[in-house]
Amino acid sequence: MKNLRVAVAQMDCILGDKDKNLETIERLARTVARRSPDLVCFPELATTGYSLNERWDDLAERIPGKSSDFLSDIARKFNFALVCGIVERDSEKHNRIYDSAVIYDRNGMLIGSYRKVHLWAEERKYFTPGNSFTVFKTDKFHTIGVGICYDLEFPESSRSMALQGAQLVLFPSAEMKPMENHIETYLKSRSAENCIFTAFSNRIGKEGETVFFGQSQIVSPSCKALAKVAKKAEGFAVADLDFSLLEKERCSTLPYLSQRVPSAYCLSQSEENE
Repeated sequence: MKNLRVAVAQMDCILGDKDKNLETIERLARTVARRSPDLVCFPELATTGYSLNERWDDLAERIPGKSSDFLSDIARKFNFALVCGIVERDSEKHNRIYDSAVIYDRNGMLIGSYRKVHLWAEERKYFTPGNSFTVFKTDKFHTIGVGICYDLEFPESSRSMALQGAQLVLFPSAEMKPMENHIETYLKSRSAENCIFTAFSNRIGKEGETVFFGQSQIVSPSCKALAKVAKKAEGFAVADLDFSLLEKERCSTLPYLSQRVPSAYCLSQSEENE
């Protein structure tokens, strides 16, 4: 099975300034393109910044739209698949907004989009939650899953995608202090318990009292950080993922998926209350 070179971006954003943020994304894309990645992931809400509250509604866009078209052009121009967080507006009929991520192939074609399922704190006031986890084919070799930030903290998110065949799950994020140690643990746990690679693209910078801590990284099923942005600064972590190892690991070292006992698990809140 063909290897995949993956890069996760670490960047700051200018709150509410889509043009400047898209310029930053393009500049970073041009830099990382020198390392010939197959797939690049940018953070949650990278086109707008995070702490917008009511302004999320003002800056939301439909897909396709100005920002998503720009991201499509970046993928095509630099010849890599791209995942990036945006604020999505639903159809005219519903006019709901979502904390979403778009996924493009290296030709700039939209593979799909994901709407964040687990909304955190103030997000619940403004966003509509997504209702499912799915997987995407970046090419004929690789199957990926996408969660967003808080989704990482729920084991069911990654497990759902792993059971659908995801070999890699990416988490564009805006994780903030004091969650540094938690996130390190979650990334290793999700990788090991599902025998997948996980990739975490996080914000840096400060918005009001909110401090984003970075630590963008790519983690293997053996809980190793294959690449990590060492400083709390703009940059990339890049790693070559050998997916041929996954089947071997799943059959011997980490056979969790094949040795599950679903009949013994409480699978829904209604079952839990019975």
